[in-house]
Amino acid sequence: MRILDYATNRTLNDVAVTLTQEEAAELMAYLKRLVDKPQIHKVYLSEVTGFRLEQELTVAIDTAVIRAA
Repeated sequence: MRILDYATNRTLNDVAVTLTQEEAAELMAYLKRLVDKPQIHKVYLSEVTGFRLEQELTVAIDTAVIRAA
């Protein structure tokens, strides 16, 4: 697992993610698609207000780790 802060390009060691029930269900569905469909490489859980991206969580499968296993 690698947690990266896009703004600073630094790896983070620990984070807290707090989701609503709906966001958790949405992330669960996205993760299922990511696992079930290898052609999908990334999923995004985004919060948009108006036309502005407020927050975004990107989850990707590390294909280098899969190939090495």
